[in-house]
Amino acid sequence: MFDLLAEAAALAFTWQNLLGVLIGLALGATLGAIPGLNGTMAIALIVPLTYFWEPLFSIALLMGCWKGSIYGGSITAVLLNAPGTPEAAATALDGYPLQQKGQGRKALHMALFASVAGAIFSDVLLLGASGPISSLALKFGPAELAMLIFFSLVLVAGTGGDSHLKGLISTMLGVLIAVVGLDPMTAQRRMTFDVLELDSGFDLLAMLIGLLVLSEVINQIWDGEANEARSAAGPRPLDRSRLTLAEIRGSAGVIFRSSLIGSFCGALPGVGAITAAFMGYDQARMSSPHPERFGKGELRGVAAPEAANNAVCGSALIPLVTLGIPGSLSVAVIMGAFMVHGVSPGPMLMIEHRDLVYALFLLLLLSDILLPLIALPLIAVGQRLVMIPKRYLFPVIVILCGTGAYSTHQSLFDVKVMVLFAILGFAMKRFQLSPAALLIAFILAPMAEVYIRQALRISRGDVLVFVASPIAAFFALATIGLFAWSFYRNRRATQQKTASQPAE
Repeated sequence: MFDLLAEAAALAFTWQNLLGVLIGLALGATLGAIPGLNGTMAIALIVPLTYFWEPLFSIALLMGCWKGSIYGGSITAVLLNAPGTPEAAATALDGYPLQQKGQGRKALHMALFASVAGAIFSDVLLLGASGPISSLALKFGPAELAMLIFFSLVLVAGTGGDSHLKGLISTMLGVLIAVVGLDPMTAQRRMTFDVLELDSGFDLLAMLIGLLVLSEVINQIWDGEANEARSAAGPRPLDRSRLTLAEIRGSAGVIFRSSLIGSFCGALPGVGAITAAFMGYDQARMSSPHPERFGKGELRGVAAPEAANNAVCGSALIPLVTLGIPGSLSVAVIMGAFMVHGVSPGPMLMIEHRDLVYALFLLLLLSDILLPLIALPLIAVGQRLVMIPKRYLFPVIVILCGTGAYSTHQSLFDVKVMVLFAILGFAMKRFQLSPAALLIAFILAPMAEVYIRQALRISRGDVLVFVASPIAAFFALATIGLFAWSFYRNRRATQQKTASQPAE
């Protein structure tokens, strides 16, 4: 093993590969910080060029771009409440309130620390346990995956609002919107109202930009009088808050649990970083002695999703290198780079190209270590952008939103979808419903539908298939327990709130 690692290190640690990682990190972090653009777009554009480059240099650049984009999305999520990437949507829930408290720099430094910690955890896990983890992932059939996703939906509903009812409304609204489009198994139209563009459903990126970015612009413009009152008090000084060692220690448990969640989600094809980020956030909120602080500027609410979504990166390569199955969209694009160079991912990859595979793993670790070199200057630049008056900043954000929504499919219909969901997001914020719960339910619901129907077909309609295996039964019991505990917690919080009010 040590001989193999030494050989892989000799292949990986060259100045060309180091340069490739740095270029990729800079490109990915910059694009990730722009709402509507992301690292996957950059990877897709770079892959055709890699035909003329060395395999390891190409993969080093692509991996750096992927890693950089995931962290880059947190910069605008914290500073502007405009997640640059879908993975950073959960980071904005507490990151932006911290920015409003004058602690944006602290939030970004915590996001960076959690990102590096989660990524290193996942990469070390990938390096030493890719075989056993891939074997565990193989045991998840349609029934097991369906129960896992159902557990996640109940988790989101229980923590997606100030009350269980509001969380449930937000989640069910997301499920309802996800139904729009062609039936995934029969291709029949559902709730498309004869609109041809809706055959493929609502575009996720357009939804994300509208719900979380443009709706916040509308919300702040609506509260214009308060903004004018704040600006009349004079310019806000540059945020110089610092992350302390005590705050890092206090978030260590949350980061560790989120890293486990992210690594687990990455090893399951199709689950992805967005799901991992929200699951990490929810576990941090549920395990906290003060869950009421989340959504109002809780540092652990920044650490949890960043550790989870970065931990996906390493483990997402496990099904690729062992089974030939990409674990996420970005990995699917990177899979194309493997094939361009005549390397076919799958069971034989670990036998025929072991040195190349372990060199790739070491390059992942290298990108984690080098990430702060790129991220810290971007944080400094981002902090100064926040000082720009909003009357100048908002038009730029709106233009970027429109460009991002249009760029995916070059369709004006997606821009209309963005505006529609911006209005919906604004209304949800006014009624204290959770756009984040809607978004994650929209992502999970189609996957749950496919897995449920596949499981029922395999079992010939027997619903007991969802509790037949130990894994499925575990998630079924966990879902029931979570629902009961969430209901009890909300009822107790209501009773405490009623008891604390003075009697008339």
